[in-house]
Amino acid sequence: MARGLLQKIRKVSPAFTSFLFLMTALVLDFETSMFGPTPEGLSSPPTVKGGVSMRVLWRISEYKVGESAVWGEEEARRLLFKPLDIEGTVITFDGRMCRDVIFEKETLNAKEYLGRVYRTTPQALGIDEKVVEVVKTNCDLPGFAEYIRLRDRRLVIHINGVFFFFEPVVTY
Repeated sequence: MARGLLQKIRKVSPAFTSFLFLMTALVLDFETSMFGPTPEGLSSPPTVKGGVSMRVLWRISEYKVGESAVWGEEEARRLLFKPLDIEGTVITFDGRMCRDVIFEKETLNAKEYLGRVYRTTPQALGIDEKVVEVVKTNCDLPGFAEYIRLRDRRLVIHINGVFFFFEPVVTY
């Protein structure tokens, strides 16, 4: 079958062959740019030690600056759209990686947990859930020793008084 197809292609006029080549090039160019512009600083896939690229499962979509935050709007804004990947026993965020991560999950009352640990309320963070899943790890990346997973699959981490919300990039 392939031999017959090659023979047919050879018989096609050079103008048509050029047209097919041009269309193929346009389609390939469209595929590589169809996802639109990426945020500043993310024009190429993020890398970690050794130049290994990562897949992106979450991206910071919003933040809330806490009352006694060390960081302000400017520092928090710099992390917007930063990608995150959590796979197996590895967490990769902002070009840094934790390996051999141990995850311990616990379901806690949102109001009690946020009040006790962060001195805030679910309402102040825009969280309307009564319970949250708290994930504790042995990862030393800022914000990932303990983070929150919400029912809608968003993750919430806390760095220097700022709460960062990760939206899932992949839907499944």
